[in-house]
This record gives sequence, structure tokens and C-alpha cells, in this order.
Amino acid sequence: MDTFKEYMVTRYQDGKDKLKIFALIFLCTLLLFLSIFFIEILAPVLGFVIFGILAAFYGVYYYASMKRVEYEYIFTNGDLDIDKIMGQRKRKRLATIDVSTLLQFGKITDEKRTEILSSEHTVIDASDNLGTDEDYYLECKHKNYGMLYVIFTPSDEFAEELKPFFPRELRGKEF
Repeated sequence: MDTFKEYMVTRYQDGKDKLKIFALIFLCTLLLFLSIFFIEILAPVLGFVIFGILAAFYGVYYYASMKRVEYEYIFTNGDLDIDKIMGQRKRKRLATIDVSTLLQFGKITDEKRTEILSSEHTVIDASDNLGTDEDYYLECKHKNYGMLYVIFTPSDEFAEELKPFFPRELRGKEF
């Protein structure tokens, strides 16, 4: 029987992301007011100025919408696919992991998160960015990334679906 399970997580924006978007909106608004203030000087090229301002506002809108990120975890017959969906319009496959080759798996602690993020290995943070105790980590050897750590936030039900496909050393462990 085939196994298929999917789960989607929305990544919450932190203060830095919100500050960048606010700063860009502020700069575009400042540009608009400055162009209104100097309208007599800009009169010969007013069409280009209006087009430039509209393009700047659209650019900020596009940037802000692409900052809305979701991660989709798809588990199919022992393979875990992790996709990043940006602005509900662009999908990127981050990694495909054969769960039977995992070296470690478990709920992440603050110490483990610090250890993973400071390691020299490739790290994919596909979590909801809340830093709660609902996050899991896995470690594996990946054909493209070498040693790979993945931080993600699956539901408990989704995590339970993975366990039968773990290597023998990890199957008996409590997570």
C-alpha cells in the first residue's frame, strides 16, 4: 500500500522583514510627495516620473507578497519532499530526502537549534519561525548538499507517518 501525507506550514514574518517592507513603503511615499512638491521642475518628464513611482509601488507590493512564505512537506513512500511556496505563486523544491537514510531525528531544543545553525553543514530552516517546541530536526547525508540538517514544523500525526520508514537504529527511539 502506498503512503502519502502532506502538511503545510506558514512562515511567520519576524520584525526585520516587517521593518524592510515598512521602510520601502515609506521611501516610495516620500518619493511621491517629493515629486508632487517639485512638479514644476519635473513637468517635462512628468510621464516618466509617474511611471517610475507606479513601478516602485508595484515593486514594493511584489516584494512584500513574496515575503509571505509557506512550506509544504510531502511524504510519499519513504521520500520527504520539502517545498517553499512564495507569495502563493512561486514554488521551489528545497530538498527530497530518503527517510531511510536519516542519521538523526527528533524534537529540537534551543541548544540543538544553536548547534545546528552554527554548524558548517547545509541547513534548511523550513519551520514556522516561531521557535516553539513543536519544531523537529533531521540530519542526513544528501546527494546534493552533503551533510544536511532540516528544521521543520510537522504536525505530530505527520511525524508519526515518517517513523515506520526510519532506519532500524532510529525506529525504537522516543522523539
